[in-house]
Amino acid sequence: MRDFSGIKEQLLTIRAEMETRLGGIKKDMASPLDHDFAEQAVELENGEVLDALGAEALAEIRKINSALVRLEDGEYGACVDCSVEIPMARLVARPYSSRCIGCAEKQEAVKRR
Repeated sequence: MRDFSGIKEQLLTIRAEMETRLGGIKKDMASPLDHDFAEQAVELENGEVLDALGAEALAEIRKINSALVRLEDGEYGACVDCSVEIPMARLVARPYSSRCIGCAEKQEAVKRR
């Protein structure tokens, strides 16, 4: 059995960072628009960027939560598609990885179609 002792702390740290980032984004997006029309246009454009960043942060939080559940269930470290053991180097680099590299590449190829 592999040792994932540091992985949980890493996941919790990343999740806390993402939640802080998401909170800041929500706060920025809730700010009222400027009265100047030109400034409003810039703020609306920035709002679109913030919205995209918020969606990315939320998606990462979901991946982290899923990884924490797999860790608690004893399923962490195995590919959710093929059950092959995910290399530790991949888990250290992306601790919320749920797929081996082969299955992750297949999933990305399907998304691109």
